[in-house]
Order: sequence, then structure tokens, then C-alpha cells
Amino acid sequence: MAPDHKLSEVSVDGEYLTGKNYPAKNGRFWLWFLVGTLLNVCLIAASVGLTVMYVHTELKSLKDQMQIHEERLAWLGDASSKQNAGKEGVPTWKYAQLRTRRDQEPQVSSGRSSQQNATHLPGYGSGNAGGVVCRDGRDGRDGKDGHDGAQGPAGPAGPTGIKGEKGDPGIDGDQGSSGVMMHRRAKRALGDGDSSLTAENRESGAHDVYPTLKPSGGETYVRWGRTTCLNDTSTELVYAGIATGAHYSNKGGSVDFFCLPSDPEWAASHNDGLNSNSFLYGMEYEVSGFDPFSHENAEFLQDRDVPCAVCRLVDRGTQLLFPAKLGCPENWTEEYRGFLMSGKYNHEQRSKAVCVDEAPEAIPGSKTSQDGALLYIIEGQCGSLLCPPYVDGREIACTVCSI
Repeated sequence: MAPDHKLSEVSVDGEYLTGKNYPAKNGRFWLWFLVGTLLNVCLIAASVGLTVMYVHTELKSLKDQMQIHEERLAWLGDASSKQNAGKEGVPTWKYAQLRTRRDQEPQVSSGRSSQQNATHLPGYGSGNAGGVVCRDGRDGRDGKDGHDGAQGPAGPAGPTGIKGEKGDPGIDGDQGSSGVMMHRRAKRALGDGDSSLTAENRESGAHDVYPTLKPSGGETYVRWGRTTCLNDTSTELVYAGIATGAHYSNKGGSVDFFCLPSDPEWAASHNDGLNSNSFLYGMEYEVSGFDPFSHENAEFLQDRDVPCAVCRLVDRGTQLLFPAKLGCPENWTEEYRGFLMSGKYNHEQRSKAVCVDEAPEAIPGSKTSQDGALLYIIEGQCGSLLCPPYVDGREIACTVCSI
């Protein structure tokens, strides 16, 4: 009986001990289940947070892009309004060419009325029926001096004067066209009639076979970095636009910089897409190393897009860029001054140098670097360049003058 009693105790104790292990295993299971649940919650929370952050970033980027586009549209509208206003009230820059031709046309005859010779531009009333009725505007500026009028009919012939003594014979020589011209004018000034100037020509007003030519201006230049010309009656704005050129990394393409208008026109046969593989890019300032410009018109210039303005000389016929000069020779008129700029020395694309205004503007909404045509300030390098007077590494100034 004793052995049976011990076995019974062992069996009871074994079952008791086995029963005590069940709660320990269940506790570990629920512990790991709780840890896994918390880990899943953390991963889901992190995923949601990253998704919200990504959406927020994309929305902010989209908002910035919309703001940039709005600023650019506002700038283009402002440039277009400046262009449309003009200095003589011409609607668009196209009519600047028409006005140039009109200014250079001579007044043919006094028999025609000014009403017939007038050039009517679209959008301007002519005073006839059906003309555009406009409100009174502000007084305009004084116009330019008009052309010389036609000479009136010849007066009655005066009494014949006393014949003078015969002069000494002159020296024979070659007489060119200018000599003939001066000879004929001298004869007319002395009262000796010319065979080509008949009585019929005199009555019709052809008073001078060789009229004196007067400079009428008309030459243009680009003011890089600005959207206006000088506030002067002797210079007028043809159009304001955007400076462009070939990409700095391209080996080919145009070496010229262009001032594209802000209101382009397209041919009816255009085809959008990469067809010709010759491209124009916007131009950016690259002045991170040193910025010598005045910032009265733009607080920041680095990576900003460059504007430009095409200007026309009204009463001067020649313009010239003077490098390494801050001013113009005597009797010349200064259009603007600034610094010489072009592409970088180790870039693939070669470009011409331009004179950028000393107080440049920047196209609004162009703070992001997109590369393209890049402008760097030109500096002198001693060696083959004579130093002095030039200084190694010093920025080269420039002035655009006219006469």
C-alpha cells in the first residue's frame, strides 16, 4: 500500500504542477500580442504621418508654382501695357516700324491736305463718322519738329544787274559727283539758273535738286537687364521682353543673345515638339561669387531671369558700346552704363558679350535656378592683356553711347 500512496501523490503533484504552467504560457502570448499590436499602430501612424507630410509638401509646391505663374503673368501684363502705351500713343510695338517709315517720308506737295497724308492706326478715331469716341485724356508731350515745307512759287524776276569782270581761269581737275553738286548749288546761290531746274519745276516746288540730308535717327540697341529706355524725348521704347540664348552646356546653337518680346506671334504652319534641335533658353544672372550691381530695382539677382528692352534713337543715328569706360566722349549721349557679361570660360557654349545695366531688374517669380543661358561678369586677365593699366581679376565696366 505504501508504494501506491506515493505514486498517487506524485501523480497529483504532477497534475498540479502542470496546471500551474498554463497561466504562464497564456501571459507570454498576450504580452507578445500587445507588443505586436502596438508596433503595428506605430507603423500605421508613421505611414499616415509621412503621407500627410508628402501631401503637404506637394500642395505647398503647387501653391508656390501658382504664385510664380501669377507673378509672371502680372509682369507680362505690365510690360505689355508699357509697350502699348508708348511715347506717342501707338497701340503695339508693331506700329513703331510704321511710325519710323512715316517720320522719314518727305512732305511731297502742298496741294495734298494733311487729312490725306495722315496715318490712321487701329483703335484711334479720325473724326469721321464711325470713328472711335474716346474720353478726354491727359495732354501729350510736344511733338518733334516737322519737315521743311515746300517752296512757294517763284517771284517776279528782278532787274538785270551789271555784268561783272571776267575772273581768272581755274585749274583743271577731276570733278566728282560731289563737285558737280557743289557747283550747281553755287550757281543757284549766285543767281545763275540751272538747265535741269526749269520754270515748270520751280512752279511745282522742286526748289533744290540736291536737298540737304538731315539725320533722322532710327538705329536701335538693347538695354540688357531693364524693361524701359531712358526717360528722354530722344529715345523711345520699341518693346520690352525676355533675354534668351543657347544652353550653357550645348556645343552648338546660336552664339547671339536675343531679346524676345513678351507677346510672341506664331506662324500658322507651326508644329509643337522637338523637331529642329536648335533651342533658346531663358537667361539667368550668375553673380554668386561677386555682385557689383546696384539693387535699387531688384533685391536679389542670383539665378533670376534677365529682362531686356529694345530702344530706338529718335534724333541720333549712331550707337556704340564702349568697353572699360564709365561715360561717353564729348558730344556723345550716354544711353546707359553697367558691366560686361557673357558665358563662363569653361562652358561648352560660346556667346557674345553684352553690357548689362548697372541697376538691373529681375523677372518676377524666377528665383528658382533653371539654368539655360547664363551670364557671368567679364574680368581682366593679365598676361597678353597689358597690366597696368588693366588689373588682374577686376570687373570690366561698359557704357552705351549715341551721337
